[in-house]
Amino acid sequence: MKKISKIIKGVPSSFVFKNMKLDTDKGAGEAKLFVGTKSQIEDINDFFKFDQAYSYRFDKSNLLNYLHEVKMEYVFQHVNKYKDASIETWQEFYTTVENMQDSEMQIHLTEFTDTSRVYVRANEEIFGKLFRKITVPKLTDVEFVRDDDTREIIVLLKVNYEYDKESNESSEVVITDGIIFNTGYESLFSRNRILFGAPGTGKSFTINRDRMELLGKDNEDDYERVTFHPEYSYANFVGTYKPVMVDDSAEIISLATEKEVLAVLTDETKTAQEKYDQLYERFKGDGLTRLPLLLGLYTDESFKTRKADGSDAAGDNSVERNHGRAIRPYVNLSKPTNGKKDISYEYVPGPFMRMYIKALKNSKTDNIKPFLLIIEEINRANVAAVFGDVFQLLDRGDDFVSEYPIQATEDIKKYLAKELGGNPDDYNKIKIPDNMFIWATMNSADPGVFPMDTAFKRRWDFTYLGIDDNDQDLQGKYVYLADDKSQKVEWNKLRKAINNFLAKEKINEDKQLGPYFISRSIVVPKDSEEIDRDRFINTFKNKVIMYLFEDAAKQKRPRLFEGCFQNSSRYSEICREFEAKGVGIFNHDIQLDCEVEDVKSGESPQE
Repeated sequence: MKKISKIIKGVPSSFVFKNMKLDTDKGAGEAKLFVGTKSQIEDINDFFKFDQAYSYRFDKSNLLNYLHEVKMEYVFQHVNKYKDASIETWQEFYTTVENMQDSEMQIHLTEFTDTSRVYVRANEEIFGKLFRKITVPKLTDVEFVRDDDTREIIVLLKVNYEYDKESNESSEVVITDGIIFNTGYESLFSRNRILFGAPGTGKSFTINRDRMELLGKDNEDDYERVTFHPEYSYANFVGTYKPVMVDDSAEIISLATEKEVLAVLTDETKTAQEKYDQLYERFKGDGLTRLPLLLGLYTDESFKTRKADGSDAAGDNSVERNHGRAIRPYVNLSKPTNGKKDISYEYVPGPFMRMYIKALKNSKTDNIKPFLLIIEEINRANVAAVFGDVFQLLDRGDDFVSEYPIQATEDIKKYLAKELGGNPDDYNKIKIPDNMFIWATMNSADPGVFPMDTAFKRRWDFTYLGIDDNDQDLQGKYVYLADDKSQKVEWNKLRKAINNFLAKEKINEDKQLGPYFISRSIVVPKDSEEIDRDRFINTFKNKVIMYLFEDAAKQKRPRLFEGCFQNSSRYSEICREFEAKGVGIFNHDIQLDCEVEDVKSGESPQE
C-alpha cells in the first residue's frame, strides 16, 4: 500500500474561526487553507488529484485525539491569547465530534487560486466551520495522507510541539513533503556558466561582479565558492558519510552537575514553584529554556516561569509539564550516564548539496531568490568523477529545471528528509531547481588540467574573456622602473607589447598575459595613477618573468630576453637585470611597443 503525505505547517490565525483566532487578529478569516504558491500549482494538483475521482475525509479518532492534546491550551492559553477559548467551548467541540457519523467526515475538496497563492476548500460543515473552530493556530500542522490504492486522501490534525513564539510571528505556511523545482524565478544570467580565457583576463573578477548583480547586497549566505584540484572527489563536492565525534551523555543533565540538579528535583519538601525558582537562579541564561521540561519530568504541579531578564513568561507551564509526563517512561535522569566521546557516522554535505538545500528551502516560500555555487578552476579536477550522477542534472529544460531527474541515493534521501521535512521516500527523484545557479572558471592554458568531454561541455554556456577585455581600468596606470627610476611605463602597454611578441612567435592567445595577470590591487592603485614600484617589481619578477621563463616563452627565451647582457637561460640573472634595467631586458620590438617615457636623469619622477 503506497501512501504519500503532504504537511502544512503552522495553520495561520487568518484561517481559524472566531473563538480560536488570536486576540490580536482583527481579520474576518477565510474558509480556505493555503497550500502553496502559484508557481507550485502543478505539484499541488499532482498531489491532490482533483480531477481523478479521489475522495477526501477527516478521521474521527484523529480529531478526538487532537482535541485531547490541545485541551490545556483552551484552558490556560499558554502559547497565545485567543478571543473566546475556554473549557466550555472545548467541551462543546469535543461532544460535537464524538457524535458525528462517518458520513459527516466526508468532504469534497476543491482548489482555489488567486494572483499568487493556491488554497484548498470544501463546502461541508466539517471543513468550513468545525475544522476552523477547533484548530489552535500556529500550534497545528495539517497532514494530507494520500492512499493511491484506495484513491483516498485523509486530513489529519497534529500538534506542533516545536512551536517557538519568537520565530513564528509570521503565519506563513510551509509545505514540507516534496521538492519544488520550478519556482518561476527569472534571470538573464545563465544557470550553468563557465568563464574561460588566458591567465589574468579577470574571470574571477567578472564572476564576483555578476554575483553582486544576481544576488544583490548582503548575499554572503546565498552563495558558496569552491576551488577544484586533482584530488577533489564526488564525496567532497556532493557529500558523503563521515566519522564524527559525539557526546553520548544526557544533554539535559549536562547543564550542570548531576547531583546538584537531581537534589533539587527530587526534594519532596519543596513545591514545584520553589524548585523552579531555585534552578532559575542557578541557570538563568544558559540552558534556561530547558528548565520547564526538566522540571516537568518530576512534577504534576503548576509553576510559573520567567524569562532570562527576570520578567514573567506568559501563562503557566502546563504544556511542558504534560510533555514531561509523556517522556517519563523513556528518560531516566536518576541514573545519568557519564559524558564520553564516541565515534558516529553522519552525512556531511558538500558545497553542491549545501546550496541545493538552500535553493529548495527557498523554493517553498513566497520570496523566491537565487542561490549560486561558484567553482574556481573547474578543469583542474576530473569533472566526470566529481559530478558523478549530478552530471545528468546539468541538462536543463526551457524552464531552467533539470530536464532529466536522477534517482537519489538512500543517504541523500535521508538527508533531504532531515533538512526539508517529510519522509525519505518523498525524495526519490531529484532535479536542480531554477533558482540554483552554477558558475565556474577555467584556464585552458594550464598544462595540469583534465580534459572535458563534449557531453559535459554542451551542458554549459561558455563565455570567453579575450586577452584585452576588461582592461579599461588599467588606462594611464604607470610605474617607474630601472635603478635610476628613469623609465615611466604603463603596465597595460608593457603587457600588450609582450603579447605582440608571443603572437608573432605563434604562441596561442591562451598563453598570453591578461590585464590582471598581476593582481588588480597592485596595477589599479586606488588614490593615484602611479603603481607602487616595489610591489610591482617584486610581483613582476616572481610571477610574470617566471611564467614567461618556465611556460609561455620557454622555447623563445633568447629572443624574448634579448636585452640581457648575461646568459638569458638563467632565471636569477634575468630578475637581477630587470631590477637594474627595467624593460631593457626585453628585445628591441617590445621596448619600442611599450612606449617607455624617459625621465631625465637626476630629476625626481613627476606624475
